[in-house]
Amino acid sequence: MNNRDFDDLGELGRMVKDIVDEAVNTSNFQEMTQEIKNKTKTFEERRKQERQQQAREQEHKEQLPVLYGKTSTIRVKGTVMTAAGGILAGGMGLGLLVLAIFGAIGNVNSLVIGGACFMGVGAAAGAGLLITGLRKLGQLGRFQKYIKTLGRHTYCNFDQLAQATGKSLKFVKKDIKSMISGGWFLQGHTDDQETCLITSDETYRQYMQTSKALEQRRKEEEKAKEQQEKSWRTVSPQVQDILDKGNEFLDRIRKSNDAIPGEEISAKISRMELIVQKIFERARNHPEVIPDLKKMMDYYLPMTVKLLSAYEDMDRQPVQGDNIQSSKKEIEDTLDTLNQAFEKLLDSMFQDTAWDISSDISVLHTMLAQEGLTEDDFARMKEK
Repeated sequence: MNNRDFDDLGELGRMVKDIVDEAVNTSNFQEMTQEIKNKTKTFEERRKQERQQQAREQEHKEQLPVLYGKTSTIRVKGTVMTAAGGILAGGMGLGLLVLAIFGAIGNVNSLVIGGACFMGVGAAAGAGLLITGLRKLGQLGRFQKYIKTLGRHTYCNFDQLAQATGKSLKFVKKDIKSMISGGWFLQGHTDDQETCLITSDETYRQYMQTSKALEQRRKEEEKAKEQQEKSWRTVSPQVQDILDKGNEFLDRIRKSNDAIPGEEISAKISRMELIVQKIFERARNHPEVIPDLKKMMDYYLPMTVKLLSAYEDMDRQPVQGDNIQSSKKEIEDTLDTLNQAFEKLLDSMFQDTAWDISSDISVLHTMLAQEGLTEDDFARMKEK
């Protein structure tokens, strides 16, 4: 029987004694036996619950891994070193001061010099012990703060640990590594980026598995991106020939835009550049639309370049007569027409994609209707 059992029996005995005393004092013994039974039953139920709770806590405690090393020896060692170092440094320092006074008044001899050397060495050794002991106690104090900050968690950011101790992030990282190597954190680890302390082998294993999975995913994404870029770069000679010619037309259009100063026509040319560039980007990614560019390549773009060249020549003339102004206005209007044509061409190049999306949406609406999840179905449900 342990001490707790004796304490419980003592508590129960006091409860029974109080009941008996009350019965004797009041001369009422009718309810004494029943009251003793009730108190005993209540006590036994409470004690049973406490024991079950203790058993659960003990089982949980036994299942938990031991994460932290015992620090009682370190505390004792640090305390002893601090005390011994302080006494040694203080005593030797005082003796050294006395010998210095003797030396100052002229009583210098080999004995005084030898004693001064001895006490100087002793004072230095004591100071070393004192500093080492204080460092150990200081590190032990920080270790307790680290544990308190961790709480029930098996990981914690170094930023939080630095904030808890009031030390710099660099200092805390070095401090933690020293404790791990010294066995203070029995299962201590740091993450690859050294941003976090991990105090459990199981948590570290999970971290490594997650890191490997993320790294594998990143590599797969990079590989897919490289393959996609490679497929964009790898086109047939016929397609590449069309794209090269298209880039030549774009270059000539840009040069004309740079040479023509007018803001209104420059805006029209810039829009044309953007539309034509998007057309060729679509053609690069979807070579199947190349046949749709025949009229554009054979007629529209050559005509555009020719008109812009003529506009440049007229715009450079020092005298802007009616014929020149009328011709320039006609070219500007034609650019609007060409931009509309190019926009329609670009839109038609997305026709298959639009059909696919429309088909998907149609199927989705059909499925929702079958499941009774459309807006009309909800309205009918509310009416009911």
